[in-house]
Amino acid sequence: MLRLTGGRIEVRVPAIPRPFPKGVYATTIWPFVFYEPQVWDDKCVQAHERHHWISQIRWLVIPWLIIYLLLSIKYGGGRAHPFEKRAYEVQDECVQSSPKPA
Repeated sequence: MLRLTGGRIEVRVPAIPRPFPKGVYATTIWPFVFYEPQVWDDKCVQAHERHHWISQIRWLVIPWLIIYLLLSIKYGGGRAHPFEKRAYEVQDECVQSSPKPA
């Protein structure tokens, strides 16, 4: 499945492939955003990936990816990674402001 949103080309894939670790359910490589089915409609994951999409435009894609990978050596992935910190804050803010099911 494919959708175009705000200039992003969003693609639903069965699984995020290697070299991405297990537990990564979405990833951005400008101009594409790839989502696994369980997060395809998750507005907060979309906000997280939108943050990466904009960052990659600002930094230019190749320098962003190189620096991301180099920082991954020291910080690993997830919330400890400097490029992930703000993206997770955006995602957490979205979760906090989302209406809770009754």
